[in-house]
Amino acid sequence: MTKPDPKRFLDLARAAAVENATEKSVSSFVELIDEGDGAFSFVFESKLEGYQGWLWSVTLYDSGDEAPTISEVVLLPGENALLAPAWVPWSERLADWKALQVELEAQAALDAAEAAEGAEDDDDADEIEDVEVDDEDDDAEADELSESESSESEDSTGVELASTDFEPGEDTEDDSEDTAGKPPLFSRWGRRRNKNKKR
Repeated sequence: MTKPDPKRFLDLARAAAVENATEKSVSSFVELIDEGDGAFSFVFESKLEGYQGWLWSVTLYDSGDEAPTISEVVLLPGENALLAPAWVPWSERLADWKALQVELEAQAALDAAEAAEGAEDDDDADEIEDVEVDDEDDDAEADELSESESSESEDSTGVELASTDFEPGEDTEDDSEDTAGKPPLFSRWGRRRNKNKKR
């Protein structure tokens, strides 16, 4: 069996592709593939909207004794075709979803624990600051109290010194001694008067 002449079957293959699609969706001829046993595939570039990179494939059979017949017309993805994602069974998708939920819950629990830890650290820091402030206040109060006590002590010491400068016992004794040694003035004057009378 001889290989079909592309010039002889090309128009037949294109007509079959256009019949299944539209004239605008079937573009230039790409290649001829010998499938064996008298089957040949004619490949055309597809311009069908939404199928960028896809190809029209028209397979015909030529027995050599009779006119060739069209076996199938299909749209096949090319090397750069935009394909839909692979189909995944529902059981696998459900298992993936459950695993994702477990992971999200674990992450949420970890975030909550870290947030609680941070809050405790902040509380501890606030308590330490409060204690330091209280200690400073206590020190200030202690300093003020110490200054007040020292001031009162100085005042009381001054009063004691002032009181010890005057001792009534000693002064009184000295005065009494002086007055005892000297006669009263009026008696001296009286004596002088008596002397004058005698003269």
